Amino acid sequence: MDELSPHAARLRAAMTGPQPDADWSGGLWSACAQLTSEELGALLPAAFRTLRDEQAPEYARRVAREVTWAKVQPSFTAAALTELYAELAASPRPTDVRYAAGALLRCAEPWDREVLAEQAALLVRVAGPRAEQVDDAALAVAAVAGPVVEEELAARLRVLYADSPLRLAELEVMLTTGVRDRALLAEDRRYGPMTGEWPLLPDADAEPSDARYAELAHRTLRTAADHLAALHAGRIPYAADKAFTPADTETLRRAARLALRRDEPWAEEVFATLLPQLAVAPTSAKTLPSQSACIALAQAVEAYPTPEAVAALREARRVVRHAGVSKKLDRLLRRAERHLGRRTEIALRLPDLGYGPDGIRRIPCGTSTAVLTVTDEAALTWEGADGRVAKSPPAPVRRGHPDEVAYARDLLGKTRAQVRTLTKALEGGYAEGTVYRYDRWSAALAGHPVARGTARRLIWEIECAPGVWRAVLPAAGPLDLPEHEPAPSAGVRLWHPARATHDERRTWRDRTAALQLRQPFRQAYREHYLPAETGPVTAMFHGHLVRVEAVLGLAVRQGWNIEHDELALTVGEMTARFGIAGSLYPGATGWAEAQEVFLQRADGSPQPLTGVDAVRLSEVLRSVDLLVSAGSFAWCAGHAHDHDSREVLNRLYDQPLGRTGRLRRAALRRVLATHIASGRIELGDRHLRLDGYDIHLATGRVTREGDPVDLALPTGRRAVPLPFLPYDEALLERVVHTVSHLLENGPVPHRVGSG
Repeated sequence: MDELSPHAARLRAAMTGPQPDADWSGGLWSACAQLTSEELGALLPAAFRTLRDEQAPEYARRVAREVTWAKVQPSFTAAALTELYAELAASPRPTDVRYAAGALLRCAEPWDREVLAEQAALLVRVAGPRAEQVDDAALAVAAVAGPVVEEELAARLRVLYADSPLRLAELEVMLTTGVRDRALLAEDRRYGPMTGEWPLLPDADAEPSDARYAELAHRTLRTAADHLAALHAGRIPYAADKAFTPADTETLRRAARLALRRDEPWAEEVFATLLPQLAVAPTSAKTLPSQSACIALAQAVEAYPTPEAVAALREARRVVRHAGVSKKLDRLLRRAERHLGRRTEIALRLPDLGYGPDGIRRIPCGTSTAVLTVTDEAALTWEGADGRVAKSPPAPVRRGHPDEVAYARDLLGKTRAQVRTLTKALEGGYAEGTVYRYDRWSAALAGHPVARGTARRLIWEIECAPGVWRAVLPAAGPLDLPEHEPAPSAGVRLWHPARATHDERRTWRDRTAALQLRQPFRQAYREHYLPAETGPVTAMFHGHLVRVEAVLGLAVRQGWNIEHDELALTVGEMTARFGIAGSLYPGATGWAEAQEVFLQRADGSPQPLTGVDAVRLSEVLRSVDLLVSAGSFAWCAGHAHDHDSREVLNRLYDQPLGRTGRLRRAALRRVLATHIASGRIELGDRHLRLDGYDIHLATGRVTREGDPVDLALPTGRRAVPLPFLPYDEALLERVVHTVSHLLENGPVPHRVGSG
């Protein structure tokens, strides 16, 4: 760019001139975060020059370091690109080819290959000793350096990867493609950007244009599947974690990501074979043919899920024997099911599994018939020749038709898994702002034999006119549906309380309670958040004391990652950052104070709360609230006897309820309406009072006359049956169990803990 803004000019002056008398509002980090992409591209050459100048003043190096660490996506002019190459080549390091390759992708103007060739050649040759770490970036820059340098690098890589046939095949294809496609492959690394590396390009900009890459991906995955089939058939000797070299694993990972991102039609068959065979040894050992490749492909499914790939990942999880890998696959499977909601059309591509339009499938098994039904839940019953129905097959059927019995039970498991995946995908669509076409919704959800039971129990909004949405509940019957059939292109979306008024929310909660409708996930009783702040930061959860291990355990399952002592959650083109005072790392323990939630655009710039869709913002804050609730409010059986936990519970005793606690109180008001009306139960702001006992609605803690009480609640068959509850929650169930026990037994002997 020809001229820098005053803000960017001050940063450049701080790196190149005498120490300025500048007070950076919000600190240097904030000042760098305010740079535009073009400004950062113009400043980076000066920043690299300053950092490599050992004589530069410390303040200048500090500013330069913050500029290189900025989480903004840089954009280079041809002049800035030339200057960057010159600075990198002045004092080259082996990893500098990554910056050089990345800058080629981010240059908004045509650049002159002849001007860059000399510096490019130097950068590639310096990278030689560490070629296995930067090979893709070096190949991209070698295309700029010229054929001599390119052939030198190719010869070195052929020797390096002599034992990696998949990587060698990928290398030969890369040598036939252009600079951009090579640089794009260099961007696709297994682990995200480190400190000082630039943000990854959006998927739309990171798709190789050359069709040869799609052909290569198919060939790579098919070759890997054939290799594993031979290994499982005993034609190749088995050795744990030796099926693929690290280089071949990286090639496999990229091929899997490309196939799933493009939703290639051949991917279903390949993944159905490849993933389960990667997850289990051909012997009885608990090892894997390649643990690294198994996790890499599972991560590809997590990033770009399809219903078929998720099913393959679930099968891999079922057969794996390695305890550590099973935990990783559990986590990746949950995330993949949620992320499926981002891919609207793909998520609706559900097989009918042979069920008829009425949601029933009948499988003859000798004198009985296995009857599988999908209404609210998938179920399997056995119908005898006399019409009697049993929950399990008769003994003669089990003995005489074991294959048919096993098939029916396996189909039940697949049906339940498919319903679970659909449920997670629909709920995950909240954060993505998913809107379906009415014709697709009718065919793939409302009219689908397997999906219909899930769709009918959810509240939907149908666009009756541009900008006019009507909420309907299919389970309430035909009268709840629109009088006139909407246009095929009309929008359909899930109802969300953040878009509704207070009266509308109360109406839907009353209706679901009256119908005793158990929704697939919280919808009518879903927490919603409308922060008062307008900037990129909200202090809604600041000051809560949380148990770090509880927060981190849930954060991993919810899709959060640890970045620079913060928790980061990427939602679409936005990242939410939630701070917790103290160091965050896997395995961290202790108590810490929750900090603010900060929103950031994909280019690293701040994202004002007012510019975010109400539902998406509410879902992000709901996820934070779940972390805070798990870390500070969650009740566990050991609280009554643990001194630290008692101290926390005492501190929380008089605090106002959070959003989750208020929804719990609203549910209890409906569930216990008769007893509240009789006066025996009093529902206060924070406590439920019954016969002298106080039950805290946020913790489940029971007290009597101020003293903590440990009630011995019966469990198992002795437990009091629960009334209808509008949603599943362990703490809500415990409160209702406690109330039911006290209502039935009155004041009972109890153990009083030390306060």
